[in-house]
Amino acid sequence: MPEPNTNWFFQPRRHRNGAGPDDSDSAPGLIGLPPALLQRHGAKLLDPERAVAVHGYPPPRPTVYRARTLLVPGDLQEPAAVRAINAILARVGITLIPSAPGRDTDREQTDIDEALARLPRPAALVPAKDVGVPAVVDAWVALQTLRAAAAAPVDKALAEAGLDEVDVKRIGLEHLLVGSAIGGSPVGHSGGGLVANPNDSSGVTGPSSTDSYVFSGGDTRTPVTLLLDPPRRGSAADATRDYGRRPVIAVLDTGVRAHPWLEVKAKPGGGYDIDPNGQGDGFITVDHDIQKAIMAEGTYLAEKGDKPRQVIRNPWDTPITADPLVGELDTDTGHCTFISGIVRQVAPQARVLAVRIMHSDGAVYEGDLICALRHLAKRIALAEADDPDKMVDVVSLSLGYFDETEHDVTFSSGLWQVIKVLLDLGVVVVAAAGNYSTSRRFYPAAFAAETPADQVPLISVGALNPNGSKAVFSDGGHWITAWASGAVVVSTYPVDINASRTPDLRMRAHPANPMPPGAAARGERESLDPDDYSGGFAVWSGTSFSAPLLAARFIRALLEGAAGSGLKLTPCSQLATANRAQAALKAMDWQG
Repeated sequence: MPEPNTNWFFQPRRHRNGAGPDDSDSAPGLIGLPPALLQRHGAKLLDPERAVAVHGYPPPRPTVYRARTLLVPGDLQEPAAVRAINAILARVGITLIPSAPGRDTDREQTDIDEALARLPRPAALVPAKDVGVPAVVDAWVALQTLRAAAAAPVDKALAEAGLDEVDVKRIGLEHLLVGSAIGGSPVGHSGGGLVANPNDSSGVTGPSSTDSYVFSGGDTRTPVTLLLDPPRRGSAADATRDYGRRPVIAVLDTGVRAHPWLEVKAKPGGGYDIDPNGQGDGFITVDHDIQKAIMAEGTYLAEKGDKPRQVIRNPWDTPITADPLVGELDTDTGHCTFISGIVRQVAPQARVLAVRIMHSDGAVYEGDLICALRHLAKRIALAEADDPDKMVDVVSLSLGYFDETEHDVTFSSGLWQVIKVLLDLGVVVVAAAGNYSTSRRFYPAAFAAETPADQVPLISVGALNPNGSKAVFSDGGHWITAWASGAVVVSTYPVDINASRTPDLRMRAHPANPMPPGAAARGERESLDPDDYSGGFAVWSGTSFSAPLLAARFIRALLEGAAGSGLKLTPCSQLATANRAQAALKAMDWQG
């Protein structure tokens, strides 16, 4: 058994398989986002007091969803099913346009393709033609219209297509997920179980759950100086000799920017070089096939009517601001770079596969996330068959959403379906628990409660303070299975970021203190520039950073097992992958 560690530990599992005493927690979690962010991404807040309702379905709870899309399983996007769906949606003046067939990358077919084909994909909603009524295109209204038709004794349109209420329950909203760092800007989103807003009418007073983690100007990030050399990584030859290959952690996030610890450099013409030494063994890697698939799906939907959709077109963390006339640093700019630095500190021998699915304002489209995980599963299946260079050992997700209802969520969620494919492949998934000071389930982390005890798990991670106590901003509940440091963490931050804020004071240096000839340092005297990160390091807080810390600790356990027992990280078969994962978790004292 490992020695006790205040940086991380697993939570004893008292409620293995479902409801616990905190499922009905009254704290709502995320109950709002800035209007500009909602408008930018075509999203709405589902207000339970105003939401249209259907008899037999429980009243919804607050969630944020994209208004012009629904997530529809592949078999319900066939022509006959789409005709039936549209016959019903015409009653409210809406038409559903299915996702494009055959938009996946041209990778070989795998044994898991049948399971992946059943996953839901986003379908666009547009005003219907020739119905003679104006329409408000709203995914919640469309979904409730379908549910009402399915709940009726007989609906001719559904009956003719062979559809029933079970089929309709498989259709869902496309949630807008948010990153799990505490909002990095005073103009960014916020949330929590406690509020201290003088305009708030809740009656709660006093400090908020995040005030003590806030720095200059209301930002939870701030530049710091780190007086350490980068952790020694070792050569590719060393890794092959000792472990068979380098372990890989996939980080689905904002993408990376320049930092010397991560061996990422900015290119003069744009973009980034992730192998500046030309050795083919950079710390960061990207998968252009996955990125092309995300872009293709998003582009098609935007062309078909999902006009507010912001399409992710490359793997890099850009732009740094959503409002160039103000230049305020976006809330989640640098998020993946910071996470990658945590991995570099804890498991320097690893590689980070950076998959961009998060916008720099922290927004994530559920459809983009499912698309990325779908293609990641195909990559892993091919690696397990005959291409170990494409292997991924653990997936880190620092994002999430609150579902509008727990009713059948594990049955209808495409996100849980694709995560289960990864777990079946033997790949551990680690997810952030959220920063809303609530025990309301935050997904995908809350799917940890559904993982069987004898299976490779999804691990949900809450945040610890530097002294080992649980951070007040962190969510809590029986569905959280691990805790790790996530408050005031020090890590890498892009060296090519200096946003619009300036030091409060700036002046010439005293004439008696000139800079030495040829010195690269600046000679002025100034107070702290709160968003100049050219020094390359920052402190930041959130369960966003607890999850990759736990994932990196898992990688260390894998490496220690490989070095100590001679059980290398090859072969990469499904059985070998699962056995290695279980052995590493057991060494970490995982109880299942």
